Amino acid sequence: MKISKPVFIFILILLNAVPVYGVFNWGWQSFDLIFLYWLENIIIGIFMIFRIILRHYNHAVELAMPLFMAPFFTVHYGLFCYGHGTFVIGLFGKALTGGELAGMDIPEIIIPLIETRHLFWPVVALFVYQLIDWLRDTKERGFGSDSIKDLTTAPYRRIIILHISIIASGFAMNALNEPLAGLLLLIAFKTAFDIYHWDKDEKNIKDPKAAVISEKVKKNINAFLDKPAITVNGKEIVYKNFDELKASSHYRMMKGLASMIVGGDKLKEMETYIEEQAKQREK
Repeated sequence: MKISKPVFIFILILLNAVPVYGVFNWGWQSFDLIFLYWLENIIIGIFMIFRIILRHYNHAVELAMPLFMAPFFTVHYGLFCYGHGTFVIGLFGKALTGGELAGMDIPEIIIPLIETRHLFWPVVALFVYQLIDWLRDTKERGFGSDSIKDLTTAPYRRIIILHISIIASGFAMNALNEPLAGLLLLIAFKTAFDIYHWDKDEKNIKDPKAAVISEKVKKNINAFLDKPAITVNGKEIVYKNFDELKASSHYRMMKGLASMIVGGDKLKEMETYIEEQAKQREK
C-alpha cells in the first residue's frame, strides 16, 4: 500500500477536519474535542499491541517476549489512559456527565458519551486512519520493523506532549467561554501536530544514521565470529564457521529475538556487517 507523502498528509487533514463538522453541526465544546483525542490514545494503544504481537516468528521461544510485553503494555498503558481520562472528564466534562451518567466509571461512560456526543463516526475515522498507517508501514518495512521497546514507549511521548498543550488550550477556552475561534484553533493545532510527527517519523525511518551500528556492537559481533558458538540450555554449541551457524535453527531464533530488541531496520544493518566480516574471514 504505497501512499505518497502529499496524499497521506491530505488524509491527515481530512481526518482532522471531522471535528470541524462536529463543532458546527453537533454543538461540540472543548470537552468533546479533548475526549475524542483521548479516545485516539486508546486506538493507538490497540494498534501498538498489534505491532508487538504480529511479527515473523522463526522459533517458539520468540513468542515469549511479545506474550509477556503485550499484556504488560495493556495493563500499564490502560492504567495510564484511565488516569488521564479521569482527569479529562473531571476537569472538562462535569456538565456533560451528569444525570444518568453521574457516578459512572471511565470504562462505563465511554460508550454512552460516544453515542450522546456524536462521536461514533469520528472514532471510526481515527481507527481507519491508524489501520491505513499500520498497513502502509507493514507494506513498506515488513512485520516487526520496530523494536518492542520503541513500540511500548512511543504512545507515552505522544500523550505527554500533545495533551499538555490540549488541556492548557481547554482551560483557556473555558476562561473565554469557549469561542468558536478557540475550538477551530485547537483543531488546527492538533492537525499541525499530527503532520509534524508523522513527517518526523518518516524522516527517522529513512535516515541512514538511525541504523548505524555502534563500535561496541561491532566489537561483540567480531568476537562472536571469531568463535561462532551458542549456549543452549547450559550447553555450548560450537560451529565450524559462520555459514554453518547461519544454516542452523539457532541462528534463525537469534535473528527473531534480535529483531524484537533492536528493530528490523537495525537488524538488517547488523546482518550486512556480519556478512561482510564473515567474507573477510574466508579470504
